[in-house]
Amino acid sequence: MALGDPYATPEELADRIGTPDDGSYMGFVYTATRMVDAFTGRQFNKTEDATERRFRALDLERLPVDDFHTLDDLIVVVDDTTLTLNTDFEPRPFDGIVNGLSGWPFYDLMGVNRNWPIGRRRATIEVTAQWGWAEVPIPIVEATLRLANRLWDSSGSESGRIRSETISGYSVSYEIPELGSMQNVPPELIPAIPYRRKRFGVA
Repeated sequence: MALGDPYATPEELADRIGTPDDGSYMGFVYTATRMVDAFTGRQFNKTEDATERRFRALDLERLPVDDFHTLDDLIVVVDDTTLTLNTDFEPRPFDGIVNGLSGWPFYDLMGVNRNWPIGRRRATIEVTAQWGWAEVPIPIVEATLRLANRLWDSSGSESGRIRSETISGYSVSYEIPELGSMQNVPPELIPAIPYRRKRFGVA
């Protein structure tokens, strides 16, 4: 799926709810997708066209970057100098494996025999890559469907946390799950917990 696409379909939500789509289900799955993004601090679709993004190093050895799913077309430029993969830097996690599980993207660039420039207020490190995840993880799809189901279920509620919003042409009313501390994680988001990203890595 392309960057920005929802992680589930209205048809999948209809199957989950057991009620035919009345035209509002796309709004629910789209809203749930953005809530999963906000909770995890990352997005799980991908692009197969490499584009440039700029980053600012906050650590001498490690440069946190947005998730990218392949080393193809990877280019890193510092002060107009193009760095060499595995000679100047190494992408991590190694081989896309986290906690023994494969399928993860790269999200850190570790300096090899060099330090990243720090103390600069401008984002001066240019990284060109194919951004995103190779595949949307099944737990992320599950979290999206659970949230969308909850949004649909609460759309007629009188709760004080009900919100109404127009998203991509769809008018949706929904209850906002709490997205605060880990102690208050809504049960719908529990499948997404292993994918939460901290500022300098993954929780």
